Amino acid sequence: MKTKSFFLIGFLICNLFVWGQNNISERTIEVNGKSGMEIKPDEITFLIGIEEYWQEEFEKKKEFKDYKTKVPLVEIEDALIKKLKEAGIKKEDIKVKSLGNYNRHQGKEFLFSKQFEIKVADLATINQLVQTVDPKGIKYMSIGKLNHSKIEEFQNQVRTDALKNAMEKAILMVESIGSELGEVISISEVYDNFIRPMRTNAMMVKSADMAPESINEVQNMQLEYQVRVTFRIK
Repeated sequence: MKTKSFFLIGFLICNLFVWGQNNISERTIEVNGKSGMEIKPDEITFLIGIEEYWQEEFEKKKEFKDYKTKVPLVEIEDALIKKLKEAGIKKEDIKVKSLGNYNRHQGKEFLFSKQFEIKVADLATINQLVQTVDPKGIKYMSIGKLNHSKIEEFQNQVRTDALKNAMEKAILMVESIGSELGEVISISEVYDNFIRPMRTNAMMVKSADMAPESINEVQNMQLEYQVRVTFRIK
């Protein structure tokens, strides 16, 4: 009977010891890794808005009541498309973004407008357009979205660099206390900023009397990434 009791007590002690060992919190370290990159865009969305106008607007000593000869939208569009082709812009890179009309003045017809979204690779093309296009019928010209043809490749690079940064920090901290870094336990995103900057109203042309301005520089794209990584300490 005593032998059985000792065996039972010993069994319980062993199980308690194993249970205690399994419930001791493992040693871990959690660090944040950061990375960033600045990219010069090679894909620029250029917006051009055209609108019908009255020929008399550009004649001297003419008042609003004298405006009678409307220049149709199709004529303005044909002239613009011609200039776009001369600048080397392909047909597939020209898209119509919107079409509509705006308020009609008393006793006048509706004036229709159209917006084009044009994909270009550099500012030289934009500046050529600004200098050569007929400003009559041009409501505005502005730079819209900026992008890069290898944006996904750069995003992956920034993510990888952030993870490397986290590991380097963890190794430095763990080795400073005489330990060794173990495997990764968890990875989570903290900050993911891959927003492509916008630049609107970079230039505006409203009438033939206004000299169009050239743009020599656009804002670079900023990629930022932050990750939180938990490592095991050996």
